[in-house]
Amino acid sequence: MHKGDFVTFGYTARIKESNQVVDTTFQEVAEKEGIHTPNASYGPVTIILGEGHVIPGLEEVLLTMEVGEEREVDIPPEQAFGKRNRSLVTTVPLKEFRRHGLKPQAGMRIEINEKWATIRSVSSGRVALDFNHPLSGKILTYTVSLHKRIEDTGEQIEAVIRLLGMRGRVVADGEVYSIKLDSASRGKERNPEELVKRKIEEYAPQARIAFS
Repeated sequence: MHKGDFVTFGYTARIKESNQVVDTTFQEVAEKEGIHTPNASYGPVTIILGEGHVIPGLEEVLLTMEVGEEREVDIPPEQAFGKRNRSLVTTVPLKEFRRHGLKPQAGMRIEINEKWATIRSVSSGRVALDFNHPLSGKILTYTVSLHKRIEDTGEQIEAVIRLLGMRGRVVADGEVYSIKLDSASRGKERNPEELVKRKIEEYAPQARIAFS
């Protein structure tokens, strides 16, 4: 594999120390391990290598794999979600939560000033907040299966649209690919067509596109 390649793969990630599954692309694994989310979309994922769509350690592994290969690797914190930073653990008066009608509990995830934190403890009128990623400091074991490298231009365009968090249809019309973004996509971006056009020129420069 090379940077810039579109690749499709599946994986299951565990915390090495406890063997706890924390993420997977397989619905049956998620259900078995008790982490299934009803509205989640399971199945192989497609990314562009070198663009930071996954943690650095996983991307490095994918760059060394061949299509059809399955591999199990340990990824250290430095190449996953970082080492734990004690400065990101702080305390807040309990009355601040009560003022907003919130009842904090240990383990709860909460967004504060556009940053996510985990409530570690609630005691003596104070709440301990941890702004580290929940998986920081953890060695992760990934079981990865590389399914294919996407060479088809239409599939690449569809992948770019999905990676931008949008939805739409791509139809080949001769040498031109017609793109129709749905209304939900248009509501998220001021100029979604321009964003899609710019990203396709970057990731799939061979594509000739038009919007409908």
